[in-house]
Amino acid sequence: MLSFLPFARKASSLSRIAVPNNKPVLILVVSIGNPETQYHGTRHSVGHMILKNLCESQGFSQVKQLNGFKFKCNADKPDVLLYQTPGFMNLSGKNLAKPWKAILAQPQWNPVLVVLHDELDLDLGKVRVRKQNSSARGHNGLRSIQQHIGRGYNAIQIGIGRDSSSQKDPDSVSKYVLSKFSAQEVEQLHQHVVPRVAAIIEEMRQHKHIFETL
Repeated sequence: MLSFLPFARKASSLSRIAVPNNKPVLILVVSIGNPETQYHGTRHSVGHMILKNLCESQGFSQVKQLNGFKFKCNADKPDVLLYQTPGFMNLSGKNLAKPWKAILAQPQWNPVLVVLHDELDLDLGKVRVRKQNSSARGHNGLRSIQQHIGRGYNAIQIGIGRDSSSQKDPDSVSKYVLSKFSAQEVEQLHQHVVPRVAAIIEEMRQHKHIFETL
């Protein structure tokens, strides 16, 4: 599941770089990971964990339906929608393409895509924003998104640390990212990461980060 896949380079009809225009911005924050029933609480699915906590702590309890897809929303923040991608990490782009197309089909908005994902090369609990056009840097979920949608998205990286004993051995890395967080680590994520991600989204609502590109 975590093996490197031979993604082909091809143009996508959904590929676009977000730029400011005269329309109001709509920020779609999506999490990528693996199916919850089997991989709940694992490091590779930390994006799902943070998104779910954002829904609970930031009032995204309502549902907005567009072209058959359900997005979490908050009436006080109509410019932000949250969406958890279904399926496996390596298929993130394929599973995100249709909901993103549903967002792009709304002519009244200037849509911006923001991806929440795990990052091995950040210490546990650290958060970093990456610009549009950034490299996937070996992350298969991002590689899939770039194949199907392109590089026109911002990323919020959530540090999960790296098992020092594994170095970069693929099998050890795979075992580590599919392991579950301890209760103490989950508490650290809830206390420190969720507020930081919420603050970044608020900054994005003020048009910080979202139009930056490499």
